[in-house]
Amino acid sequence: PFELDPSRKYSVDLMSYRVDTGIRGISVGLFAYFGPYVVQISALFLGRGHAEEVFLIKPGVNFLTMESISMLPPQCDGVLLVAWGEPQYYNRGRKQVTWSE
Repeated sequence: PFELDPSRKYSVDLMSYRVDTGIRGISVGLFAYFGPYVVQISALFLGRGHAEEVFLIKPGVNFLTMESISMLPPQCDGVLLVAWGEPQYYNRGRKQVTWSE
């Protein structure tokens, strides 16, 4: 997790990551936590044909909420990138991928 100063206000202007284009069937999201609480800021499902660089947030748009600004909650003390789902790896050999790989 990335630790933040909870006395300051934060917004996320850009959030992207790189992923092999053969991996699909998972969701990846940005979460913020403050004290014992966690909130989802943005997330996307990776299906077939996604780009190698995936954007959760671009300047001016959060793809989950479609809002133009992505504010972190007051008293936020950290953020975390989380992946979940049943990963699949598509290639000609039809090799399956697991979370341990």
